[in-house]
Amino acid sequence: MKKVYLIIALLAINVVGNAQIKSASLQASGLTCALCAKSIYTNLTSLPFVESVDTDLNTSTFEIEFKEGKQVDPEAMRKKVEDAGFSVSQLHLHYQASNQLIGHDTHLQVGENFYHIVNSKPKTYTGVITLHVIDKEFLTQKDHKKIVGGSNLDCYKPGSNLKCVVPNHEVHELNLFHVTIK
Repeated sequence: MKKVYLIIALLAINVVGNAQIKSASLQASGLTCALCAKSIYTNLTSLPFVESVDTDLNTSTFEIEFKEGKQVDPEAMRKKVEDAGFSVSQLHLHYQASNQLIGHDTHLQVGENFYHIVNSKPKTYTGVITLHVIDKEFLTQKDHKKIVGGSNLDCYKPGSNLKCVVPNHEVHELNLFHVTIK
């Protein structure tokens, strides 16, 4: 019986010591000119884990490369965009998977962050996969309403401030992001 619980626990949370988010694509809303983009660019490049930022003014998108071995903080990126006077309308994180079984309502740990996978069939991934952050602060209100209800875990329900508990009863309350796999 203990073996069954151990297998369930290993499937419920994937912890990978060398795993890293390599890059991201962040779309901001509310930009009207090049100076708006410059403000976000300046704020994002000030983050200690950001290597470089390329801007596409036509789509209000920022392609961000991260420093090797540094902890990526999606929340810090969001705050930098908001400090510039704008909001994040999409955030896609590019994660290097290494023969990992990832599926619905499992948690993927990358450094100190946990990524709760929503609406994804179990599959073994190898190579770069895109994690689309679907928390309310990382989407437009319209897009968030489309996605709400994608998980049965209490931590994902609208208005919930509950800790996220995975099937092996491990509790995560900080640095938790809900994502879909693109």
